[in-house]
Amino acid sequence: MEHTFAASIAALLITGTVITGFFALENHFSPEEENLPAETEISASEEEEEKMFLGVFEEKLALFVGKSQYPDTVYDFFIRNLPPEDRERLFEGIPVSSERELESLLEDFMS
Repeated sequence: MEHTFAASIAALLITGTVITGFFALENHFSPEEENLPAETEISASEEEEEKMFLGVFEEKLALFVGKSQYPDTVYDFFIRNLPPEDRERLFEGIPVSSERELESLLEDFMS
């Protein structure tokens, strides 16, 4: 009986290996990205994921990208020194549309 069980396990392992190898070969020989259309549409949800926001993380000025709850960059600037209106805007999140706008906002807050 032990030989039957061991043989069954061995057969399952060999079958799994053969099937895995087949799929690996199929993916290896599949057409490359060159056959994809030149332009692909970006959905609204993908665009939202790439948006940047200035906000607050652990009482510091931070840059968030997309919908992540963790910042992409945390600046060495505590927001407690800012006027209440600015702190409130940062807690709500200030949208940033370009690198130039980010630089301008950082300069305004940190100066």
